[in-house]
Amino acid sequence: MPPSFKNSILVLAGILSLNSCVNLKHVNKFAQSSVEGIEQYDSLASSFTEICYQNCEQEHIRQFKIHDIECECGPDRRADSITRLIYTTTKDYFYGLSDLSQNELTKYQADDFTQTLATGNFGPLEMDEADVKAYSDISTLLLRATTDAFRRKKLKQYVTQAHGPLLKLLHFLELNLTGSLNGKLEVQKSELKDFYFDFIMDKQLSDYERIKFAEDYFRRTSEIEAQQETLSTYAEVLREMVEGHTILYSNIGNMTDDEVRKTLGRHGRKLHGKISSFKTKE
Repeated sequence: MPPSFKNSILVLAGILSLNSCVNLKHVNKFAQSSVEGIEQYDSLASSFTEICYQNCEQEHIRQFKIHDIECECGPDRRADSITRLIYTTTKDYFYGLSDLSQNELTKYQADDFTQTLATGNFGPLEMDEADVKAYSDISTLLLRATTDAFRRKKLKQYVTQAHGPLLKLLHFLELNLTGSLNGKLEVQKSELKDFYFDFIMDKQLSDYERIKFAEDYFRRTSEIEAQQETLSTYAEVLREMVEGHTILYSNIGNMTDDEVRKTLGRHGRKLHGKISSFKTKE
């Protein structure tokens, strides 16, 4: 083979390799934005356990009891544990997507995916068979991605196998955070209103005392509403991730298409906008 022809082949191979990297930058950016978005979970001010203790303490205050306080929040701790496990598994999927789109080996700890879930009611949280199966399918995929040393050639398989279960887990997070958890905050607001109403309306108290009770009520209500607004914004982040991944899945055969790159890029920018909005509320 003439040296000039051989050099031309090498140059062409290098260009193709470079283009391959460039063509999947949009996938990598979406994956990284998704990681940043879902990690806002760690910034949420509310949890089932925290609300349980707050409600318990409020009830003891109502009864003028400050000694030997006992709060039964075991089911709420379990609900938080399950929610965090699903959050972590979902986050790890997007870390893997980021790695594969850069042609890097997926980097997981195999022990992370050995925990199992069962169906049932766990206080404020309910796990059905579809939820358990979705978690199991994603965990199995991530474990296989680790043991089989997935690289970019496995990206299509990775996205295709994960899509259905992933959407189920994202929906689970949204439902339990903006449904169950937000509902508990709504009940908490209602109970605070009942608690403070009698004090605020009690004309045997001085005006100063009644004003202080009113100020305390509005302060605590404002704090709860801020938490609810944060949960709502987090739900928007999760929905944007669902839409972006659906675009990726639907176009898995032509991920390098310009229109796909532009569409996924728009979702990445929208996701960044939701994340920025979330951070301004912290």
